[in-house]
Amino acid sequence: MSVNKIAGRYAKSILDLATEKGLLDQVYNDIHTVATVCDNKDFSQFIKSPVINLDKKVSVFKSIFDGKLNSLTQKFLELLIQKGRDSIIPTICNSFIEQYKTLKKIRSARLITATNITDAEVNHIKSKFQSWLKEGETMELKQVIDPSIIGGYIFQMEGRQIDATAKRNLESMKTGLYDSSYTNLVIKS
Repeated sequence: MSVNKIAGRYAKSILDLATEKGLLDQVYNDIHTVATVCDNKDFSQFIKSPVINLDKKVSVFKSIFDGKLNSLTQKFLELLIQKGRDSIIPTICNSFIEQYKTLKKIRSARLITATNITDAEVNHIKSKFQSWLKEGETMELKQVIDPSIIGGYIFQMEGRQIDATAKRNLESMKTGLYDSSYTNLVIKS
């Protein structure tokens, strides 16, 4: 069985249990925190290391997350480590987050700009793309800074993209300047 399939099953089990106990949003916040910690290169290598014994990993998890996570999340993580699934905890976290967003009808989007923009500007751009959402869906927008786009923005949501950047406009103008197809039209007249 593939790692993604296994991770998906574990994620589904904690999602269902958290929903049943009325702790879904708390567990989501906890899993999001754990996923952020797992993004750390050293921590990721630690949990994937077959050399470090499971008791040591449980004690490190407890020292990092004790008192910061809901008891359900804490016990779930300890169970994963004891079952030898510690190396796929990041994958389980990502799968849980995806399943949570699907359940809550949250669609992820990215807004790429050259510099930081104000909340009002973000909301204005966000409102332009509300039509991409189905009824009952909400948008979770992540802003990314990329100075190479010069100005404007790129909006991406699940395979769709709008490129309203100065860089693209300049490239279009440059292409237009070197396009000689219009000369053929003038000569034929």
